[in-house]
Amino acid sequence: MKKTFVVLLFFISQTLFSQQTESKVNQISVQGTVELKEMADQATLSFSVKGVGASLRQAVEKADRNTKVIIDKLIVLGVKEKNISTSSFYSGENYGDKAFLSSSRDYQANITTIIKIDSLKLLQPVLFAISEADVQNLSQITFSLKDEVGFRRRARIEAALKAKEKAEDITKALNIALGKVISIDEVQPTQSLQSPLMLRNGRSNPFNPVSYVTDIGLQAGVVDESKGTGFFAQTISITSQVYITFEIK
Repeated sequence: MKKTFVVLLFFISQTLFSQQTESKVNQISVQGTVELKEMADQATLSFSVKGVGASLRQAVEKADRNTKVIIDKLIVLGVKEKNISTSSFYSGENYGDKAFLSSSRDYQANITTIIKIDSLKLLQPVLFAISEADVQNLSQITFSLKDEVGFRRRARIEAALKAKEKAEDITKALNIALGKVISIDEVQPTQSLQSPLMLRNGRSNPFNPVSYVTDIGLQAGVVDESKGTGFFAQTISITSQVYITFEIK
C-alpha cells in the first residue's frame, strides 16, 4: 500500500513539473485576419400569386393557372425547372376584397414560388417577366455563391497563413527562431450573411437594388455597386480571423 502511494505521489509530482515546464516555454501569439471578395454567381427571388373565386376550389385553380403561366415564361427564358419550387400556399375565405353583390370573390388562394437563378445574365429578363405578370408580391433578391463552403474554407486557410506570416516577420526581426504551433483558435466563425432586397412598397427600387453583405466580425455591411453586369451589385465579402500561438525556440 505504501509503495503504491509513493508511485502515485511521484506521478503527480512529475505531472506538475511537466506542466510548469510547459508554461515556461517561450511563446508568441498572433492574430491573422483576411477579407475575401468574390463575384456572386447565383441569385434567389420569390413571387406570390393570388386567385379568387366563388368556391375554394375555383380560387386554388385560378392561382395555380396564373402561377404556371409565369413559370412557363421563365422556363422559356432559360430558368431550369429544378430551380423552381413552391415556398408556401394559403387558401381560405376572402375577407379583403369581396364583391358587394356577387359571390365570385368569396374565396382566395395564395401561392408563393421561389426561383433560383444560377446564371445571373437571366436575372434582369426574369425580373421583367415577373413584374409584367399579375403578381401580388415580388421580393427577396439574394445574391450568393454556388460554392460558398469552398469560399469560407479559402478564407480560413488564408487567415491561418496570414497569422504565420506575421509571426515569421516578428521573430525574424528579433533574430529568433519560430517553433511549432501550440494552439489555434478561430476568433469568429467564418460566415457570410446577406440582407434580402425588398422590391415593392417603396422599400427599394427593383431596377437598381444594392447587395448588402454583412460578415461576422465586421461592424457594417459591405456595399459594392461597381462590379457585375446589368443593374445588380454582385460582390460577396467574407472575413475570417484566427488566433495562433507558436513556440519560440
